[in-house]
Amino acid sequence: MKKNITKLVLGTITENEILELRSWLKDPKNQAILESYVRDYHDLNLATLKSNLDQAYNKVSQQIGGHEKPVKKLFPNWSRYAAAMVLLLALGYLYQQSLLTNKDRNVLVPKDEIITLQLDNGTIQTIDVNGTIEVKDSKGNVIGTQNQNQISYSKAAEKTALVFNTLKIPKGKKFQIQLSDGTMVHLNAGSSLRYPVDFLSEGPRKVFLSGEAYFDVAKNASNPFIVNVDDLEVRVLGTQFNVSAYIEDEYIDVVLVEGSVNLNKKDRIEGDVVELSPGQKGSYKQNSDSITVNEVNASLYTSWMQGHLVFRDLTFNSILTKLERHYNIEIENTNTELGQEIFNASFDNVEVEKVLSYFNDTHKIEYLIENNKVLIR
Repeated sequence: MKKNITKLVLGTITENEILELRSWLKDPKNQAILESYVRDYHDLNLATLKSNLDQAYNKVSQQIGGHEKPVKKLFPNWSRYAAAMVLLLALGYLYQQSLLTNKDRNVLVPKDEIITLQLDNGTIQTIDVNGTIEVKDSKGNVIGTQNQNQISYSKAAEKTALVFNTLKIPKGKKFQIQLSDGTMVHLNAGSSLRYPVDFLSEGPRKVFLSGEAYFDVAKNASNPFIVNVDDLEVRVLGTQFNVSAYIEDEYIDVVLVEGSVNLNKKDRIEGDVVELSPGQKGSYKQNSDSITVNEVNASLYTSWMQGHLVFRDLTFNSILTKLERHYNIEIENTNTELGQEIFNASFDNVEVEKVLSYFNDTHKIEYLIENNKVLIR
């Protein structure tokens, strides 16, 4: 095997020889040898910094099973650092591959689900975010265009009846839609929006949201824009705001960025309307009559559009729920005490392993990956 590893360093190894190496690593004894090498990574790195690659390579060779000193011409002076790095990366890769059968160290692979568009007649179309297509209604008429991660609807001729489409965004993805009136809607992971293909010339512009979305509403004083989320209505004329209304969350949160919005429970009288000003968050506790208003930093609640994760005064269990939605993964927490602890954290476009590593390093959580599922103990 030492011959194959040497070829690996030189970049002359064949596919069959790589397979031989992987087969060799199936033996637990050989895995232990390679694991011992990986533990000595820092020794090898230090050796390269001291320009003493020969000694370091000899150490690795002995661990692999041989006692020969490598031929110096394999490592000319100008390539010592490069050769050492290739050795580290290549053997580290093989080491990782050899452990894929170890359930405690499985690689976490987020699910990849499809964005769907449901037409008024129930027909479901899939959305390819890498493509561009014409969006048609159930009769074959072109009503808009889908260009990668956005659908834009066009203003149609005068209509006498509303025709609804429903856009469903799976966990782990985001999407945008421009409604026929020019309103822009950014949909977060695990959300759906039911909306008219074209609004009527009279009456409110009403859409139905489940999940989270950021609205940039086109101004129209004659036709107020209403977002229905369960039994709460968010009414505006033209403004920018974020609505978070996931079924599994205790609260529906509306954060106003610009303009003004009115919050009203559907069965409440007009005098009970709560009006928000920019920089305020209205929180409605589901299945109650309670709407509270607080001053907030609105940018923290809209940063998800740039792929950021921001957690403020959230229980660990609430954070895990958001991680499941953001990455489309499954997490199980059996540590009930940890689940109720309050955390604050922020992450910028990182993989889920980085987030878990953060909590592991700063809060000493214990987790493993088994059958593509994160288990926290």
